Formats: sequence, C-alpha cells, structure tokens
Amino acid sequence: MVIPAFQEAATIAGIVARVRATLPEARLIVVDDGSTDGTGEIAAAAGAEVLRNRGNEGKGAALRRGMRAALSGGAAMVATLDGDGQHRPEDLPRLLAAARDGRIVIGSRRRGGASQPAARRAANRIADFWISWAARHPVADSQSGCRLYPAAALAGLDRYEGRARGFAFESELLIDAARAGFPTVAVDIPALYGPALRRPSHFRPVADIARIVMMVGGKLLARGMDPVGLVRSLRRDGGGAG
Repeated sequence: MVIPAFQEAATIAGIVARVRATLPEARLIVVDDGSTDGTGEIAAAAGAEVLRNRGNEGKGAALRRGMRAALSGGAAMVATLDGDGQHRPEDLPRLLAAARDGRIVIGSRRRGGASQPAARRAANRIADFWISWAARHPVADSQSGCRLYPAAALAGLDRYEGRARGFAFESELLIDAARAGFPTVAVDIPALYGPALRRPSHFRPVADIARIVMMVGGKLLARGMDPVGLVRSLRRDGGGAG
C-alpha cells in the first residue's frame, strides 16, 4: 500500500488508521513528498512506514519511490491511495476482489460525478477520452488515485525518471501497461468532495490536463494517431468490474 502525501497533516493519521483497520496485514508506505506541516511525523506516529523526499518532487516521483519500496519487499500487488481523504480505505477490498488476470483496477468515481466540481469533472472526461484512445480500451476515471496494480505492470518504472514527476505519471503508466498487456477495469467508489476534503486539491485542471494531453498526443503521433485504438476505446463505457 503506497500513499503519496504532501501537506496532509489534517488527514494522514486518520487514513493510516483506516487502512490498518481494513487491511491489517498490508505493508503501508507513506511517501512524504517534502511536506513542511509534519505530515511524515504524523504518519509515522499513526503506524505507517514513512519515506521522506528532501523536497517536493511531485506525485509521480513520490509514487515511484513508494512502488519501488513495495516491490523490493516482494509485493505481488501494489495499491495506491491519495492522502487527502478523497478515497475511502474501506473500498480497497473491493478492488482486491476485482484483481485477476493481470488487470489494473481503478476505483472509479464516475457514478458520483455530479458531486465533483464542474472544472474537475470536465477535465477528467477530457483525460479519460485521450487515455482510453492511447490505451486502446475504455478507461474510467483515469485521474483517480485509488488503484491496484499487479507487480508485473510496474516492472519498467525507471523509464519515467526525470520527466513524469507530476500527475501525468499515473496516466502514462495506464497507457504503457495496457500496451504491455495489462488492461484496466473499474470498480465504482464514492466521489468525496466538498466538506469531505480538508484542503484544496493539488490537481490543477487546466495545467495538469494540458500536460496529460500533450503526453498522450505524443504517444498517438508515434502510432500514426492509432485509429484502431480510437475505435476500440469507444466500444463501451469504462470496463466496469463492479
């Protein structure tokens, strides 16, 4: 279990406690990405294994560090969860139940989209379209940080060093994994926004989606815009597993 965390002092202790209660046998790694509010110390006191970055290196870099640590310990699967309270740790067993045949499982907030801020909802739909096209199958809620990866899908993490530091990493990983034979399926989870969150999201709808679209566009151009991928991505809505 990997939780990237930046300035999450208000929520991290509760999230760690809930993960421990839900998956008591799981190794729980919090990557403190240069927080200055005591996030790392609070996570450690709550019972997490904490890795600390010297500065704020970005979500992608934090995830990769945590994933490498999990894989080095022999993890067969790696779950991820955001540290801001946007996802319920209690939903993780449902993702585990859908994990089979080398699939990546995403906790999808698509059915609760009405509760999302309008800008976030529009940005997520744009990202889903482009990522589904490049992945050659529908991907629901490509920006959700609640995920479960088979270890084999994370074998090539070194290729992202030096470039995929922020939110684009998770999107690029879905595309590359799909092309390597690890498709994505969705499990519906609640969309928690508004009073459920204790701080504004670090995700910037315009800037971060622009980076994601540019990354995906490069991959599509390398494949002649992949018209077959576009057709396959539109065949059905989102590959749900439950």
